[in-house]
Amino acid sequence: MGSSLTLSQHNAVVLTSRVATIPSLLGAVFVLLTFLLGREFDKPINRLIFLASWSNLGLSIATLIAEDGGQAGANSSLCQFQAWVFQFFLGVDVYWALCMAFNVYLALFRKWTAPRMQAHEWKYFTGCYGISFILATVYLFLRTEARGRVYGDGLIWCWITDKWDFLRIATFYGISWIALLSAFIIYCLAFRKVWHHRHELKGFFNPLNEDPFAGVITTEIEITRTSPPRLSSTSGSSPGPVQGTGRENLDLYTIDIGIGSQAEMNRPSRPDVFRLGSLTRNAALSETNPDAWLYARVAFLYFCALSIFWIPTIINLIVTYARPNHVDWGLNYTESLLLPAQGFWNAIVYVISSQTACRNLWRNLRGKERLPRRNQWVRGPDPRRPSGGEKGGISRLGSQGKGGRNATGVGGFIRNNFERLSS
Repeated sequence: MGSSLTLSQHNAVVLTSRVATIPSLLGAVFVLLTFLLGREFDKPINRLIFLASWSNLGLSIATLIAEDGGQAGANSSLCQFQAWVFQFFLGVDVYWALCMAFNVYLALFRKWTAPRMQAHEWKYFTGCYGISFILATVYLFLRTEARGRVYGDGLIWCWITDKWDFLRIATFYGISWIALLSAFIIYCLAFRKVWHHRHELKGFFNPLNEDPFAGVITTEIEITRTSPPRLSSTSGSSPGPVQGTGRENLDLYTIDIGIGSQAEMNRPSRPDVFRLGSLTRNAALSETNPDAWLYARVAFLYFCALSIFWIPTIINLIVTYARPNHVDWGLNYTESLLLPAQGFWNAIVYVISSQTACRNLWRNLRGKERLPRRNQWVRGPDPRRPSGGEKGGISRLGSQGKGGRNATGVGGFIRNNFERLSS
């Protein structure tokens, strides 16, 4: 292996990396499945975590291979595949963190809405995965007589060899550091704005409070304009307004005013996007949509979780260049523990932003409640129109399985939400 680690230290590093990969793999699978099958998990910030989780899944495969790639030989297909996967997926989380930070900037400072940002997500996806895929694939076929192949055996897993180390600095660490620094600057600006409005954002700094704005009273006003009643003429003349009332020139209006908590006003028929309707009083004072604040909070948690992995990696890289003939056991062990666990911590952030959906999922899996499908809430007929006794407004359609029973349990969860994938 060509390192200064003892055999016991090397085995401990390999075992730790594999053990840390298991919760990361499970976390990535949880994010992917729940977002695909559960409507309640479909939030703007969760969508970006979902897109980033594919890289966690790929990285988990590479860390599970561990030293087997190097033991198979530097030119083996297993070693080359492991190195390609590392180069492809290792930095994607950092790029998505920058995309989330950029969305925070657009939401807080440019007043962009979620539909507008969602329209640009294909650009994020292309940039994060496309550039990494191109570089990883080019390195797979690049070789010279003096340096050999770019990918080869390393301390724990196959990656870019020491002879091509400048590529690792220029095209991986350099780009990742620029992305992290840019995201950090954006979050500093956002934190300054949050701190300026801290008195209006009570409960915002508690990440376990999923929606600190839920209890604030909001109002909705609906105004309907109708034409004045007219009588048909029996003498063939054109119809005219009703005479004798003294109000011929007045227009008739119907005004409906509804008052309730924000949680009640946010009916499931509304998409989970930045609502442009009535703002809470506190959010109105800050002139920012409440969901923009919540988006910024979850994005910052994602950035903090990512920083946990990258700080030891950066320190280990600096120590390696400062002392090229020395391998620090503590830093390498810490890196082998934290780096494979990215998917697990990303799943923790995902759960924090979806606490209500996770509780409903747990009840559903126990057979007590169904998760709503995308088309479960539909708009009924207008109550002002005769409809044979049917109720208007928003009506809930219960999903029924065989024999007219509600579909519950794991099978019901998949069956009830299968239409969401094809809609």
